[in-house]
Amino acid sequence: MTGLLLPIRLFFVMYVSDNWFGSFGLISVISITVIILTKKRKLGKFGEMFDRQLSKLQHGKRAKIVYGQSVLFLLILGGTIFAIEQGNSTYVELKNEILKENEDFSNAGQILAKAEKISFQEWINGFIGMIMAIFFAFPQLAAVFAVLNDSSDGWVLHFYTVAFVEYMELFGILLLFRFTMVGKKATISKN
Repeated sequence: MTGLLLPIRLFFVMYVSDNWFGSFGLISVISITVIILTKKRKLGKFGEMFDRQLSKLQHGKRAKIVYGQSVLFLLILGGTIFAIEQGNSTYVELKNEILKENEDFSNAGQILAKAEKISFQEWINGFIGMIMAIFFAFPQLAAVFAVLNDSSDGWVLHFYTVAFVEYMELFGILLLFRFTMVGKKATISKN
């Protein structure tokens, strides 16, 4: 599916519109069409391979891993997007204070230079601290994410939005396939 959908998305963004929502709609229509054509057995060998691969992902431990990973990534990506938006709107004063106190945060190169000096243990402690900040210091976390996004000229928000949309599409394809194939199995067992 990546070999099919990625070139279409790139073509759409380059020549039609750079709006991710329009691209999302186009990719969703193509994905639904592929699932319908697979269900009707109109795609030949590709349809059989697609059916087999998605069927493997629908049952057992693999399904729990795939669905769990999709939900986790949607929560992380969506939460980060929400935090950046909150940092740019609700907590903009806190964001400006952070920028005043740490002027080097406005330069992505300086942030990366500081990140290279961080030890592995400090990375682990920072990750744990970030998870705790989600629950106990969200305004500060949102302001820091907004500062990081600004220092990268908005690329953090852009990539997280694209990744969020990609995972929504994947999750939607998996759910659509699961529910359309349930009907297929019911009709097979009746015959």
